[in-house]
Amino acid sequence: MSVLDRFEKSVEGAVNGMFAKFGSKDLQPVDLSSALEHEIDAKAMPLGRDRTVAPNEYRFKLSTADFDRIEQWGSAALADELADNLTNYAKSQHYAFVGPVVVIFEEDLDLSKGNFTLTSESVQGNAAPVTTDEQSQDNPVIEINGTKYVLTSEKTVLGRGSDCDIIIDDQGVSRRHLEIDITPNGVVARDLGSTNGTYVEGHKVPAATLLDGNTITIGRTRILYWASQEQE
Repeated sequence: MSVLDRFEKSVEGAVNGMFAKFGSKDLQPVDLSSALEHEIDAKAMPLGRDRTVAPNEYRFKLSTADFDRIEQWGSAALADELADNLTNYAKSQHYAFVGPVVVIFEEDLDLSKGNFTLTSESVQGNAAPVTTDEQSQDNPVIEINGTKYVLTSEKTVLGRGSDCDIIIDDQGVSRRHLEIDITPNGVVARDLGSTNGTYVEGHKVPAATLLDGNTITIGRTRILYWASQEQE
């Protein structure tokens, strides 16, 4: 099975059943996933011999009927599923991003049912999923639940809230739980007044300067820290 087939099958199996009740003539998630793959392949640009950068923000414009249908089912869940699968596809193609992958749905009154447009752009974020070994050799890297993130800004906020730079699905984590600051004197983990606190190497701390290989724990989530990708 090709990468494209696996990619489409993954999305379709996860979310397509939710759309079955709307009928086969309606816009299906597999249509959106296919469009995302074609878009990322078309817009990925080589920057040097070992680095290809792809857009990380994807914006669908949908007809009113399709937009309302997606809203009724749960647009946030579908957007997250498509973004996760696109990130995995990007890893298989060795694409890199400048920020987290985001999928956005918008209503377009001029579009008819079943039709949509898709645009994409690169939007600098505070943390980008690691997709290639050469993506960054200098920036700090953290790993959460098997996913690695390059910290690309001076401040990165982690928590359950949708406004966080890295969203963690853990009921023991506060909406804005932890901030990681890159300072001239080192990388500092700061608790943001969370309910359950922040632990570094098992010690509850309001703030701590991180050392290469440290483990941070918030809620039931362990975060591994490396000073740079070269030192993993």
